Amino acid sequence: MTHGNNTGALLAGIPFQPKDPIDEILSNIAAHYKSDRIAGYVQKRRKDRECGTLVYVRNLRSGDEMPITKNRGALAKGCKLDGDALSSLSEQLAQDIEAGSDLLIVARFGRSEAEGRGLRDVISRAMDLDISVLVGVRGEYADAWNTFHGGIADTLPLDADLIENWLRATTNVLART
Repeated sequence: MTHGNNTGALLAGIPFQPKDPIDEILSNIAAHYKSDRIAGYVQKRRKDRECGTLVYVRNLRSGDEMPITKNRGALAKGCKLDGDALSSLSEQLAQDIEAGSDLLIVARFGRSEAEGRGLRDVISRAMDLDISVLVGVRGEYADAWNTFHGGIADTLPLDADLIENWLRATTNVLART
């Protein structure tokens, strides 16, 4: 799919690299819409003395934050994704889309999704419910993302205006706050 072109797809991937401001852009986009019509999350990073950085997720509907990584101690190399937290996030997002949403924002298509786990089922269910889905796709998982969507997703650049254009073209129910 081409950058910024709407093919009528309900699914769009936004390729990004680790230092790109994906969460800031997605947070700003989500802030323009009624929170009860959006499901999804963005990530936040917090410094940790032992681990370097812990990653938290913020649920865009509730505003609740929870850690998604575990501190494995001072001798470990970095933090580790918390599978239980990811499972809890998946359950929250599934409830949010079933309660009624116009948009699902998934800030990361990452290792878990590339391996067939993570939030893949939530993304698929949102599409079954005709909910538009924006997904941040880390560069190293682009091939797994392409396999997952099988050519049905649009590809958008990391540009708020172009993402907003896609949203206007695909979601006619979202109301600005």
